[in-house]
Amino acid sequence: MHWYLPGTKAGGPVRSVFSLASLLKNHFDLYIVTSNTDLGSEKVYTDIKPNTLFEKDGINYYYFDNEHLTADNVLALLKQIDPSLIYLNSFWSFTFSINIIRLKNKKLISAPILLAPRGMLSKGALSLKSFKKNIYLLSAKLFGWYKNVHFHATNKQEEQDIKARFSSPKITVASNLNSGSVIKNSSTKKTGELALFFLSRISEVKNLHFALEVLKEVPTDIQIKYDIYGNLEDQTYWNRCLEIINQLPKNVCVTYKNELAFNEVQNVISTYHALFLPTLNENFGHSIVESLLSGCPAIISDQTPWNDLEKNNAGYALPLNNKEGFLNAIVEMAKLNQDEFSQKSNAANSYISNKIEVEKSINLYKNLFNDFIKN
Repeated sequence: MHWYLPGTKAGGPVRSVFSLASLLKNHFDLYIVTSNTDLGSEKVYTDIKPNTLFEKDGINYYYFDNEHLTADNVLALLKQIDPSLIYLNSFWSFTFSINIIRLKNKKLISAPILLAPRGMLSKGALSLKSFKKNIYLLSAKLFGWYKNVHFHATNKQEEQDIKARFSSPKITVASNLNSGSVIKNSSTKKTGELALFFLSRISEVKNLHFALEVLKEVPTDIQIKYDIYGNLEDQTYWNRCLEIINQLPKNVCVTYKNELAFNEVQNVISTYHALFLPTLNENFGHSIVESLLSGCPAIISDQTPWNDLEKNNAGYALPLNNKEGFLNAIVEMAKLNQDEFSQKSNAANSYISNKIEVEKSINLYKNLFNDFIKN
């Protein structure tokens, strides 16, 4: 994958691979091959020696620096590792996905390839920079570049997204893993007040501007705090969001709080009342899962796997053309007293606990990887 820890700016895919590696390292010899900078940054990781294989806590790592990140060097490393399976965690990364598919088609790589698009083939994701993406996808379909690739979809919707782009693709559906744990929410809830947070990359696909437009309509008798956590991936988009923030009423306070390290996320967000993330697409949504694990109901779009929140009293999953519905959800949450909020918070904990069966998921991935290796 193109970006990995200690970088966190790439968001969910980093969290996905971290959880996967943490839970499977006792069952496989894992090698994580990546770059030694974070998304959108030229600053190298000073505590990591690049261009060298090393082992830490049961996992092997190789961090390329920019000078050595070439197709020939990637191929040489793959030949040195001689993997039984190559697991790609991006569709659009040229170096760490497209190039490896190219090497596979040239028969320079013999190992089977399992590709996780990580939501990059969804309608929402493809709507951004759509011309170049569609040209590549049409070419890939026409020339059969992905005929020797098996896709990993993390839900049924992503399976449909892949089928819409390729002819008779080989797909296995297996839900993402998250290594977080259930903790009790520690916030205090007063009627007429609501502490919301946004936790994601600040880019157009996460739809922060829509959330801010909704907050412009909050009634004046309701006090809203909305704290934003995430990587400022797109400064132009952030400037657009700032313009909306400057138009918000006095009863709505919005603050940018920088990024959160993985080990800080749950302790920090458990002090809030709810997540407000009307994203254009999530194939999993680690911030949603971690919010629910932390007793925070989620106010999200219906473009995620978590569309039964309201039925389970764990939040709201609403169509993006229903702006009024988002506003009503916020007002409804704000009007809750402590006892009513505690019921909703506990329901969020219960909902996600029942949805994520960690041991079952570990066995599913063990079988998934072993089947590819054997077949």
